[in-house]
Amino acid sequence: MGEDEDIKGKVIQIMDKAKPKKKTSRKPSKRLAPLVSINVKGNGNVQVAGDVFITTKQPEKKILPPPDSIGADTLLRNRIMSLFNKIGEAREKRYGKSAYTVLYSKFKRDFGIKNNRWTIIWTWPKECAPDIINYLEEKYANTIQGKIERAASREGYIHTGPQLYKREVELLKHFGMSMKSPEFRELLKTSFGATSHAQLSYLEHWQLVCYLEGVVKKMEES
Repeated sequence: MGEDEDIKGKVIQIMDKAKPKKKTSRKPSKRLAPLVSINVKGNGNVQVAGDVFITTKQPEKKILPPPDSIGADTLLRNRIMSLFNKIGEAREKRYGKSAYTVLYSKFKRDFGIKNNRWTIIWTWPKECAPDIINYLEEKYANTIQGKIERAASREGYIHTGPQLYKREVELLKHFGMSMKSPEFRELLKTSFGATSHAQLSYLEHWQLVCYLEGVVKKMEES
């Protein structure tokens, strides 16, 4: 019997004899595409991350602030941060480290952002900054240190309000400007986010005069 006759009628197994796996109804894993959820309350908030830590299923991410936002303006951002620090330091002397926690908690509550980090404000339009600054200035004015400074400005402190105005007028003459000059108003806006002296605190006005004195001194030395 030939070789061909030996295999005639036999079934040659080509596939693996292992039994096929049973199909399961398991749903696809959601780990493949985690969703980022940003919860921002209030009208007019910009729902983009900007120097704000947003919570996801993965490690928190930090994204640059959008143009024309508070966070994109270094002067505005520094001003707001300095106010937070002033309030925190003033209250820490009385309440300890919890002063900062309470400060940020109340700020988030008052601005309707309880479900976000307070740094969400860096994504807000620059036009929101004056209200934030006024809010923080009022908080500082109610601290013990703020009350002392306010009292000192009223009780013949070496740099009283009238003295500062008088000195400011003299200094501006060196630049051929007055308090109503467009260039001077731009300086107020850029440095303090203010459009007039009425929006400046006593310390800010004093700092402005010191700045002008420094510029004039350099001019005279050059």
